[in-house]
Amino acid sequence: MAETSNQTLKGLIRLDGNTFRDCEFVDARMIYEGGTPPNFINCRFTNSNFTFQEAAGNTVNFLRAMAPRASNMREVVFGLMPELKDN
Repeated sequence: MAETSNQTLKGLIRLDGNTFRDCEFVDARMIYEGGTPPNFINCRFTNSNFTFQEAAGNTVNFLRAMAPRASNMREVVFGLMPELKDN
């Protein structure tokens, strides 16, 4: 979709399909709804957070439901994202 470069971004930022290059996110609420993943290239984040809505929110909630040890699905989550296990 769009590329944003060399900007300081604040407030509500929609992420789906966008590329952010050399940007700084300050006090930003970044919204991802499950469309084309955004690209972040050399960006900085200060006091900012992600909000997952629509399909993305459903996926995050599904993974959260599988993550507790009592679910016996924890290894499935780690299999999908092995980089989580090392942290």
